[in-house]
Amino acid sequence: MRIIFFDIDCLRPDHLGCYGYERPTSPNMDQIARQGVRFDHYYCSDSPCLPSRMGWSSGRFGTRNGVVSNVGAGSQFHIRARPYQGPQADNEMLMRRLRKTGCDPVSFSNFADRHNAMWFMCGWSEFHTPNLKGGGETADEIHVPLMRWLKQNAKRDNYLLHINYWDAHRIYKMDPSWGDRFKDHPVAQKWPDEDAIRRHQSISGPFTAQSQFPEGKSRVPLMPGSVSSRRDFEHMVTGYDAAIACVDHHVGIVLDELARQNALDDTAVIISSDHGDNFGEHGVYSDHVCADEAIHHIPLLVKWPGVTGEGKTCGSFLYNVDLPPTLCELLGAEIPEDWDGVSFAPRLRGKAGLERDHLVWGHALYTVQRAVRTKTHLMIRTYDNMGYAIDPTELYDMANDPYQATNIRDERPEVVSQCDDLMDAWLTEQNGKPHAIADPMQAVVGERKSKQ
Repeated sequence: MRIIFFDIDCLRPDHLGCYGYERPTSPNMDQIARQGVRFDHYYCSDSPCLPSRMGWSSGRFGTRNGVVSNVGAGSQFHIRARPYQGPQADNEMLMRRLRKTGCDPVSFSNFADRHNAMWFMCGWSEFHTPNLKGGGETADEIHVPLMRWLKQNAKRDNYLLHINYWDAHRIYKMDPSWGDRFKDHPVAQKWPDEDAIRRHQSISGPFTAQSQFPEGKSRVPLMPGSVSSRRDFEHMVTGYDAAIACVDHHVGIVLDELARQNALDDTAVIISSDHGDNFGEHGVYSDHVCADEAIHHIPLLVKWPGVTGEGKTCGSFLYNVDLPPTLCELLGAEIPEDWDGVSFAPRLRGKAGLERDHLVWGHALYTVQRAVRTKTHLMIRTYDNMGYAIDPTELYDMANDPYQATNIRDERPEVVSQCDDLMDAWLTEQNGKPHAIADPMQAVVGERKSKQ
């Protein structure tokens, strides 16, 4: 089986056409959605970049693999290894497990260099770092070695090709002409309006309205120096959409090359992300600093010949750590006992399968937070707000307040209590598993207190 896994940094699903976005950002990704399954409630268990990718590569939540942040005490990956020859079998890394089935995992990514994530490289047949820019590379630069490899290997059987694009991660430095396609497509999102943006001016912290660039001077045409008005907001959104359009164009180049070699029709395609970005939520613009919906909700599109139907959708609550056991089931690999994820392969086939009524996730790079997402609400507990205007406890009605503008904690204390019970039960479950470790989120809090 051939599998192409497009791993696109900072990609919000609500900025893709296949998820209902009005602007033409993603025609190639939309085509994959029409040919396969679109997952509407797919979330990273931990954010941002390092915790998210270590989650799906290890099959374990950050509270169990040790990685809940990009840096410091929360970035120490925990794995039980043998004296020689890699991890113990019950906590095997995904790519080693796939390789044992005869599938060759191949990556084109600078992720491991950027985040000193050397365990992420474990098990790949080939791991290509396109250059030494560590996440600062463009899709064009990734495509130089990638397309050379693809032209020689596209028709091979039994490989998983992981392609990691960073262009949608701030700063949006592609040619500004990528934004020209939106001139006849104004930003339709009504929030934040001028009143909300005015209130955001007093919020301090990295990537807030007045903390986009030093001295409020942008380094690139596609981003404003600050977000002081609705016009600035639309400028920034257009920059983000231009970045997505640029990435989508490169996705199309890969798909076209497969088609040119008559290898596309029987190739599986997966499109996802590590996390999203805020665009006004919690007063933050163009980055990822907390455990809210905009950060943790990520796209998942899967076209798998012989498995998925066309134009299907799935509304099940899923984690990104569910992807590795799903791949193992589809490829006939044994699922390691110590993984936290659960296969949703039946959902790909359009059958009954994995269903949850809530999820628990966390963030510990900027703020230190843990959240509970039910079908109707999002509750966030904050253990360190890093100076942002964030309350210790927040509750949002996700059906009526998707941008999390109104904290209803005091109006709905019974929902807060229910979510607290769910979080406590989840933590008890994780701590009761074999080989549990001390909660790395508490280690982050302790590290910060020691530096005060």
